[in-house]
Amino acid sequence: MVGRSSTLWILALLVASAISNANAVSCPQAITMLLPCQDYLVNPSAKLTVSCCQAASKLNDMVHSKVDLKDLCSCLKQAAASLHVIADRAKSLPGQCHIQVPVPLDPNVDCSR
Repeated sequence: MVGRSSTLWILALLVASAISNANAVSCPQAITMLLPCQDYLVNPSAKLTVSCCQAASKLNDMVHSKVDLKDLCSCLKQAAASLHVIADRAKSLPGQCHIQVPVPLDPNVDCSR
């Protein structure tokens, strides 16, 4: 049987874990946030929209740690491959939206660094 102090300790660890992960962006959340960019990223004739740039900027602002960045990089790299994202469009997105991203948007990027 778990004692009261052990139960409180476990509860405290769970709360601390939840708080530390509160700012992390899940993969599905990141992909959903970037839906306004999908047409631009897969359609060579589509125009870049303000809503895409706003979404990309907001997502960029939500990534705070290296772990979050690595996870997001892997997530978006896999999503880009499955959605057949046009690499040159992905690479140009930060510049066109006037945002600085810590990792190049490139299908060949090494997300482990």
